[in-house]
Amino acid sequence: MEDKVQVETNNYVELKSEILDGMRSYREDLAQDGVDAGYSVQQIDECEGIIDRFLETMSAAAERGDSAAAHGAVKDAVLSLNALNARCGHSLIETDQREGLCELILGAAALAGLGAPGEDITEEWREW
Repeated sequence: MEDKVQVETNNYVELKSEILDGMRSYREDLAQDGVDAGYSVQQIDECEGIIDRFLETMSAAAERGDSAAAHGAVKDAVLSLNALNARCGHSLIETDQREGLCELILGAAALAGLGAPGEDITEEWREW
């Protein structure tokens, strides 16, 4: 249970909100100019679901000390985000979101004992 608390106190919930808010505000700004962002509100919600599942799985894996499950959670989240971004014509995950997602995934993975400082364990699968 302590690891689940750590995920929250390490601002991953806040970071998730910043990532999603950035997607929403960019989409709204473009819509005001009559431009389609290339992704829908439902796809933003899908991204949120991927992040939530990742954080829940990672927290449980960290609590059990299960590095294999933690590694699998990273891979699943990255591959799910790749597929979602591809369905959006690669317009959903832009630079700010990419940086935020990497910070969130790598930080949560570090809590589970994955990766060395400065190592990007998402690089093997990440297309965004």
